[in-house]
Amino acid sequence: MFAPTEIDQRFRRNVRGAILRLLNHQHRTYISREEVERIGKDSGLSSGKASYEFLGLKGIIWEGTASRAADSQHSWDVVHFDVPWFQRVGDVPSGWD
Repeated sequence: MFAPTEIDQRFRRNVRGAILRLLNHQHRTYISREEVERIGKDSGLSSGKASYEFLGLKGIIWEGTASRAADSQHSWDVVHFDVPWFQRVGDVPSGWD
């Protein structure tokens, strides 16, 4: 197993921060692939690497279901978060809708 690079660690922190802002401040329960790619770019990753790394963080910093549009060329377009999972790990208050 490889140790995460500084860029990988930055991406992980930035993704986690973005997800928590979406859930706790905007009350939005999804993130798009484009948003993840933008976070990746800001963290120093290519769009493909950001998408791949994001999916690898499932169960670690996020939980949910990925879906794709019927006409999409990508393996996923949107992730819908599992809010109760975030509540169990203490990232979202109980009773949040």
